[in-house]
Amino acid sequence: MTPAFQYFLNTLANDLVVSRTMKVFCAAQLFSPRAVKVSRPTAADVERIRDVPFLNTNDVIQSLKDELPTYIVKAAEINNAFDILSDSMRWWKDVSPDLPSWSSAVQKVVLVQPSSAAAERVFSLLVTMFGDQQHDALEDYVEAALMLRVNDR
Repeated sequence: MTPAFQYFLNTLANDLVVSRTMKVFCAAQLFSPRAVKVSRPTAADVERIRDVPFLNTNDVIQSLKDELPTYIVKAAEINNAFDILSDSMRWWKDVSPDLPSWSSAVQKVVLVQPSSAAAERVFSLLVTMFGDQQHDALEDYVEAALMLRVNDR
């Protein structure tokens, strides 16, 4: 891996937007009954949901914490053949009377569509802007050229 490319990856990892997005997807794991069965989250773990902009109110977080013990018990009851892709929504529908706050939050979270389009666009720009003979280009030059191109200047 070239120094310029490594620098780009480090910059991306420290980027506020990328960091926030990663926190949201980590919090989204709490909505997987299979993951909850294994991890048995605590009320402190539920605080991570504050990173989800539309679920960050004190009332929502507290109601999720209040229902957490019931959620853990219900998740522990799922069998090992549970298919996270095909069985999750049916499971949430079945447990919604017992977990109304979690069920309501799940209905919002499943609407979030992860996309790697922005990152792929930047990688594509790197490939087209810097050929094989420019692998050792100065990191400052690569960053400046990429920023100008991304911001259409």
